[in-house]
Amino acid sequence: MKKVIALAAAFALLCVSASDSCAKVVIKLANAGPANPDNRTVKAVEIFKAMVEKGTKGNVEVQAYHASALGNEREALEGVKMGTIQMGTLSSGPVAGFFQPVMVFGIPYLFSSAPAAWDAYDGKFGKEYSEAFLKATGVRILGITENGYRHFTNNVREIKSPADMKGLKVRTMENPVHMEMVKSLGGSPTPIAFGELYTALQQKVVDAMECPIVLIHDMKFYEVQKYLVLDGHLYDPLFIFINEEFYQKKLSPDEQKVVQEAAKALAAAHNGFSQEANIQGLQKLKEKGMIVYQPTKEELAQFREIAQPAALKYVKEKVGEEWVNKALEAAKEGEAKVGDKADKIIQDYIKLANDLYSQWVKK
Repeated sequence: MKKVIALAAAFALLCVSASDSCAKVVIKLANAGPANPDNRTVKAVEIFKAMVEKGTKGNVEVQAYHASALGNEREALEGVKMGTIQMGTLSSGPVAGFFQPVMVFGIPYLFSSAPAAWDAYDGKFGKEYSEAFLKATGVRILGITENGYRHFTNNVREIKSPADMKGLKVRTMENPVHMEMVKSLGGSPTPIAFGELYTALQQKVVDAMECPIVLIHDMKFYEVQKYLVLDGHLYDPLFIFINEEFYQKKLSPDEQKVVQEAAKALAAAHNGFSQEANIQGLQKLKEKGMIVYQPTKEELAQFREIAQPAALKYVKEKVGEEWVNKALEAAKEGEAKVGDKADKIIQDYIKLANDLYSQWVKK
């Protein structure tokens, strides 16, 4: 894949543009995901840290805080907006409270494959969204990467159709589109901060949740959830945020370039690590005793036919047809561009991620 090869080559040349400034600048980076050394975000952030610190000759130091150590995602994003936290790798969950057009990322069954989503995130749609977000919030998006396909889990019964969702109390992110989707399927949406989710499931505050496979495994949700249905209702992004005032006033032009290129590496590596972890994680969840169900095409169509129209109606009412049409068009273009190459692209990104980790971190 030419794009991946070119990106890897750009990373190799990164540190030649280092700044000679002697004043050390600290970047505090907030992440809500687990702090496990093998976690996808931990590894991708380690690549970012190594590239920034070497590329700036140590003038910029990256301090990563995982497992919601700087607050939950809403608090972390507020911190980035205020400038008390310089960066964050955060999901779409809290973003609607700051910028409503993020709702288009929550359209159910929007992307046919992960590489189709990556193409949309890296292309015109991602750029237009990032520019609008910066203008509205004062927070720059350095990259959009994969949080992953989200699937329903619960501790009550096996889910094979929308009828099985009826009456379940389902934890959702603080995203109104996700909540509307759960309502349309017959569930009762209950927003809970990610850092509080395990306890909420353990104490049966909620019956169910929806989450990517890698997080189901890494957060040990299999200990408090029995059933998993691979419905892939949402493809969730992970945003790489940086405070714009910090970016413009504290970083020199050379340092900005280093941070930008390192963020590209973070995003690409995170895509690869995430896919690798999903492949490995699904088998591990089965080994841990989770009952995993793969819906048929007909069963998935039932979910889509109920969830997508309800979500589209809601999103159009909240953010207008323009953003919805942009997202739908980007998904269509990404699908056409990827075609039947999705599996090959995924393997390319898995290799790239591990090559970057070996080059910058595991020496």
